[in-house]
Amino acid sequence: MSETPADEGRFVGRQVRSIRARRGISQQVLADRVGVSRGAIAKYENGERPIDSRRLLYALASALGVRVDDLTGQPGDQTDPSAMAFHATVADIETALWAAGDATPTEPPMSIADLAAAARRASVALIDWDFVVLGPMLAPLLTECYRHTADTTGAQRDRAWNILAGIASDTAIALRVRGYTAQAWTATQVAEQAATNTDDLAAFAAAAFARSQVLLSRPESFCAALNCATRVADELDSHATTLGELETVGMLHLQSALSAAALGENAEGYFDKAAEITARIPHARPGWSILRNPTFGVENVTLWRMSAGMEQREPGRVLELGSALPPATISAPSRRAQYFVELGRAYALQREYPESLNALLRAEHIAPQNVRSMTHVRELVGHMMRTARRGLTTGDLGKLAKRVGAVPT
Repeated sequence: MSETPADEGRFVGRQVRSIRARRGISQQVLADRVGVSRGAIAKYENGERPIDSRRLLYALASALGVRVDDLTGQPGDQTDPSAMAFHATVADIETALWAAGDATPTEPPMSIADLAAAARRASVALIDWDFVVLGPMLAPLLTECYRHTADTTGAQRDRAWNILAGIASDTAIALRVRGYTAQAWTATQVAEQAATNTDDLAAFAAAAFARSQVLLSRPESFCAALNCATRVADELDSHATTLGELETVGMLHLQSALSAAALGENAEGYFDKAAEITARIPHARPGWSILRNPTFGVENVTLWRMSAGMEQREPGRVLELGSALPPATISAPSRRAQYFVELGRAYALQREYPESLNALLRAEHIAPQNVRSMTHVRELVGHMMRTARRGLTTGDLGKLAKRVGAVPT
């Protein structure tokens, strides 16, 4: 066993214990609220068992009456440079959302073509989870989009609303990932307003995806997240014909599946709908919209099945899916890294710690900024540091633990 003391380093259970004690709640009362045994609560708090699913993490936050951020350390997480860099841009992003373009210009005006190109670069940065690049782009792009909606007419104005729908949706997801849920909600409202000013189905799908993602960040709104995604996906599915429409509606079906899994419901029907859309993509026409999600496809459906399997604590199923998905076929580096993260989580759940460490190291090599910012990676690595053999903790695992902030540097 590792000689790392159980009260050293960062893990969610430690925060659970601290908040529970401050509020005078016994382990048994907390266990009853969450629906687990008192012994399980004790193991979470002592670091003997990781809090390794969204549903459990959110149930604990709800039972304690705190935000998920209070348990995980976001958004004020100062262990990751990318988090610090993004944090520095949040006030500007919030102001751009509030001002709706009514701001003093600080940069030369952009042409609509340049604006579209910049919006595409921002979407790529989000797909790659490159928040250092993405953060400074968002406020100026939001403001510039609003200027074009006010100063142009006809097709140019329609194009500006379409670009705004995409940028606002991306902004909402980025803010949600970094823990700024209130600001993310404002961004979803902007995305929805922009979608109503364009006749592009992909804009409505992207806005609904962003809204459902934000709703899924709060335990009390899991049902709302599922209903939002399924309602819009079902409305748009039969009407989607262009590449962007099919990709964004397909992602909505995947979001429905993940929301269902977080609720403990069967997600297979939603995955089947997403798989049906992948078969329609080769016959799709390009379309004019800026809104795309090029990561959607057969491989991404399998990857989301793996994530849902972890939500439902089915590590054998996750490893089975992973063995049938060659990682080289996953084009986006961030998604390829996610593949290895899910394998790492599944191996750890089966106490196959060397295999888990190998998968996590591969994930970090592919997308270091992405992987080091993941709360569940930090939680998992910290758990292995407390329970794995000393020979494992003194080598690569110990180094990884410091890089993800699981133990003091």
